[in-house]
Amino acid sequence: MIATKIGKKSGVPDNYTRLGEYIAAAEEKGEKLHQFWIRNCDAGTNIEDLGLAILEIEAVRRQKPDIADKTYHLVVSFRPGDQDKLSKDDLMVIEAEYAKALGYEDHQRVAGTHINTNNFHMHIAFNKVHPETLKVVTPHRDFKILAKVSREMEKKYGLAIDPGMTDGQKRDPNKLSPAARDYEAHTWQESFQRHVLKHREEILEGLGKAKNWQEAHEVLARYDISLKLRGNGLVLMSPDGQAMKASQLDRSCGKNKLEERFGVYEALPDKQPRKELHHAKAKRRYKLRPLVPHRNTATLWRRYLNRRKVMPRQPSLTARTMRNWKMFLLMEATQDPLAMALIMAHREMLRTLQVTTIAHISSRQLGPGLIQIQ
Repeated sequence: MIATKIGKKSGVPDNYTRLGEYIAAAEEKGEKLHQFWIRNCDAGTNIEDLGLAILEIEAVRRQKPDIADKTYHLVVSFRPGDQDKLSKDDLMVIEAEYAKALGYEDHQRVAGTHINTNNFHMHIAFNKVHPETLKVVTPHRDFKILAKVSREMEKKYGLAIDPGMTDGQKRDPNKLSPAARDYEAHTWQESFQRHVLKHREEILEGLGKAKNWQEAHEVLARYDISLKLRGNGLVLMSPDGQAMKASQLDRSCGKNKLEERFGVYEALPDKQPRKELHHAKAKRRYKLRPLVPHRNTATLWRRYLNRRKVMPRQPSLTARTMRNWKMFLLMEATQDPLAMALIMAHREMLRTLQVTTIAHISSRQLGPGLIQIQ
């Protein structure tokens, strides 16, 4: 079991009604509702009571008009086969255990399980406003709480163990960050982070031999990477402004670890042109390339790059489209069957690259009447 809080998207209003209806409808393509229930609402506990229950929940939430985020959306993803081991009563017990641990035992909520092939998962929408005290509850360090409950429920019901981030498991160094996954989903172009991870062993070997900050900068420059301060840490940055935490490459590349070796961080000297360092010496440059290789890609890819070169840098729809391989293919598909073939190839390949149900769900925007799916 993997339990993940789906955070509120910046700029998207908190819309509990929309989320509750989404859980009840299971409206994603290929999904269907499995079980559904409501807790702590006088309106009732079943799906036919949803309309009145939402009115009841919204009435409580209106008592806190100054609070922008009043919803805690939890998604629990199960392993294939777990569905057959769990009855509705079992699922309700699991939901209740998460609620109790998070401090939402007496809070109103809507819950339901969805089935999509092997992606069996549970949505729980908690109203963070207590129906009687009107206190707004926001759990602290909830990832530890969620991991603890998940391990307990796995043992109780004999489910496969999914080690959480608090269980001391070795972090997968090749896992892309949400930002990199979003970039690839929106552009179908290889992200900077994927470029870095492809050369991970070479980079780490070079950094291991570096004796000072200057040599570390030179090692990274061979791969078109800048090392810069950001906040309290270090980031690896591409020529086009994409960035990843240095510690995502390896724990030994974190700011504290590198400063133990080289002393206080030193930026590149101003007298040394960054352009010269990153292009004249780069042996593994980060450049535009399609995420999914295909035997028919070359012709359209050359056309795409050529159009980018002549496209004026202005904030028009056409200009933005020419800087996005995915949008370029979608526009070309109306005239070129080859573009449609590539679209189908990309979509099929990207389906196999989906790492978890959570990655898919976290890429959605839940807002008033809108669900955005990559």
